[in-house]
Amino acid sequence: MVTPTVSTTTPTTERDRARRRRSAGFVAAFGSILVGYDTGIIAGAMLFITPEFDLDAIKTGLIITSILIGAVIGSVVSGWVAQSLGRKRTLVISAVILAVAAIGMAAAPNYVLLLVARFVAGLGVGAVEATVPTFLSELAPTKSRGRLATNNQLMIALGILIAGVINLFFSQDLSWRFSLGIAALPSLVLFVLLLRQPETPRWLMLRGRRDDARTVLDGLLPPTEAAIAFRELDEVNALEGRRSEPTGERGVLSMGALVRSRGLRSVLAVAVFFAMLQQLVGINSILYYAPTILEKLGFGTNAALVNTVGFGLLSVTATLISGAIVDRVGRKPLLIGGSIILGAAMLVVAVVFGTGWLTLPGQILALVALAVFKAGYSLTWGPVMWVMLPELFPLSARSAGVSIATSAKIAVELVFTFVLALLLASNATVMYIVFAVFGAVAAVFVWRKIPETKGRSLEEIETSSNTTLP
Repeated sequence: MVTPTVSTTTPTTERDRARRRRSAGFVAAFGSILVGYDTGIIAGAMLFITPEFDLDAIKTGLIITSILIGAVIGSVVSGWVAQSLGRKRTLVISAVILAVAAIGMAAAPNYVLLLVARFVAGLGVGAVEATVPTFLSELAPTKSRGRLATNNQLMIALGILIAGVINLFFSQDLSWRFSLGIAALPSLVLFVLLLRQPETPRWLMLRGRRDDARTVLDGLLPPTEAAIAFRELDEVNALEGRRSEPTGERGVLSMGALVRSRGLRSVLAVAVFFAMLQQLVGINSILYYAPTILEKLGFGTNAALVNTVGFGLLSVTATLISGAIVDRVGRKPLLIGGSIILGAAMLVVAVVFGTGWLTLPGQILALVALAVFKAGYSLTWGPVMWVMLPELFPLSARSAGVSIATSAKIAVELVFTFVLALLLASNATVMYIVFAVFGAVAAVFVWRKIPETKGRSLEEIETSSNTTLP
């Protein structure tokens, strides 16, 4: 039996425990920087890949979307892997996949092998997206779980920003093979760093490894908090064992069992739509098409690229602020307020496009609205959805549930990649009106269906919810 990678002796100071919490949180979230980088770098690389391989529009679209197709599959498969082998091992495997894919993309001699490498990268991206939020939420102390969990979105935003800077300043000087292949380096760093991190105590307890779970808790939390957390885990583990007996594997619910469970089916439906709303509010219209939108508003190509990097800086800053306030303000107020802000910003952009108000005042108004949207998203829906998604599920169904919800989110992202291009070319006004409507839907949905989880342990949330949501 493999023991968790923590000291066998209890740290003498809180500084030691805090350092271990920060280390585990940073290393796990570091994987998400690869998600952001692989998402953002392809736009600049395609400027050179397309003429080199003489790609038509369909082949170009497949190169861009193949990573999302792989991510849908990777997020689903990672649920089983994380439940069976552990959250840490899933991330270790993902790091290897991402490193191999990056090397494959850099060395691809033709279109087909580049397409395959992008798809393989998607497998790793999907696994990271589905596993990191669970890993972070299960390792973090209750009082700072929101702050640590926002590191996931922070690293995604940072990865996108790095990709934007490379595309803006170095795309002419660096080979596209270097831009894609350099991702192997942080992947290997992630692999090495993960080997020194502990498995989550929740997964260890789920697998009956009580002593290992207690060792991890003692290494991360003060003695009193560790004792309380262990007792809560013990109680919930006993409940999970009784609840999951029909599945044939004590303490674990498979994806099929989760879908069939009458008590958890409603939780899954809420979580899936909750994750989909993160895309339905319109973030990909900014993430993928900001330069195109700004050019339509009358900005030059260079100004559009600069504004794209500006949006990246705005995203990182707002995500840092979110991490500082999410455990004080609460999840629901941020999500509801964010939904209103995002919907209003999209409505303003729709008015500018719809009225053809493309003079300087209209351009400035639309640019401000897009900036407000990006800041609002990065303060609320971007990080907070990832904070709350693992909190919605009981321990036995967490990996399976988060994986299913994440795959649904990525599937919406995949569809939007095609639909947004068509709408921008035909009727951008309708597109932004639809996003504004989804902003209103998101506000009502969170108000009616999502519970507040601020200041509550995962075990307390599970016990009080009785496996159902409002």
